[in-house]
Amino acid sequence: MVSVSSILTLQLKYNNMSREELKRMWFSMPHPTPKKEVRIIKVTTLGANHYECKKIRDDKYGYSAYSSNWRTLSEAIAFARKLQEDSPEYSIMLH
Repeated sequence: MVSVSSILTLQLKYNNMSREELKRMWFSMPHPTPKKEVRIIKVTTLGANHYECKKIRDDKYGYSAYSSNWRTLSEAIAFARKLQEDSPEYSIMLH
C-alpha cells in the first residue's frame, strides 16, 4: 500500500515531469489484482411488480454488468436460469 508521505514525495520529486514521463512511470508501477473473482446473477426486487435480473462479472480482466427488468418474479428467475444455462460458472442470488 502506498502511503500519503510517499505520494507527496513523488509529487515534489516529479513536479517538473512531462505528461508522457508521468504516464510511463504510472504504468510501470505494480498494481494490485482483484481480491476475489465474482461471477453472479442477481435477481432483485425494485418495487411492486418491478424486478431486475443482473449478470455481474468482476475479475482480473475488469468489471462488467448486464441487466434486464421484468414485471414478475417468475419471469426474472426464468431469465436468470437461462443466463446460468449459457454460463454455468455463474451462481444465482435472490436479493
